Amino acid sequence: MGKGGTVLGLVGIILAAGAIGFAFVVWNGQSTATNLTMTKVVGIWDAFEENQDFAPHNLQNDWLFEFRDNNLSNTDYISVSNTNTRITLLKSGWYRIHLSVILGGIGPSSIYVITIYKNGVIELYLDRYETPAASVAWYYNIDSSAFVYSNGTNYIEITGSSNDDFHMVLDLYNQLTIEFVAI
Repeated sequence: MGKGGTVLGLVGIILAAGAIGFAFVVWNGQSTATNLTMTKVVGIWDAFEENQDFAPHNLQNDWLFEFRDNNLSNTDYISVSNTNTRITLLKSGWYRIHLSVILGGIGPSSIYVITIYKNGVIELYLDRYETPAASVAWYYNIDSSAFVYSNGTNYIEITGSSNDDFHMVLDLYNQLTIEFVAI
């Protein structure tokens, strides 16, 4: 190999080293960018009751979730009030609400809806379940998440409603978690 081949080989090595350096910078920048969003768990409850004390959610087929067995409640982010049925989201930002619950007393030809209310108005539906006329299901499992934005003063309530009476069962399967999403 002559002088030209040696120079060409040397240019190839320099280009390869530059490409490796460029790839490292791009990869390092991407890994940093993916860490811009973090979540912080600010509330965990493992048991619920149907609270029928507050109109218009005061029937056996339209009730508020009453949060029991609290395992974590970070008072810098959330506050619980209204006989454990209302959660005020104290910091501005997005919150991830995750609910796992088993509903019982499910009957035929019925519609069951789990709803998040924000400041007393429907924000979104966590789940909707409609049973056929020949339904044999007695239980229905919900495992759903949603994002809710708070300006630092908003409150949420979670309701269960149907055209038929129903209830929650088996606390071993029930859990509500609230995470604050930091950007």
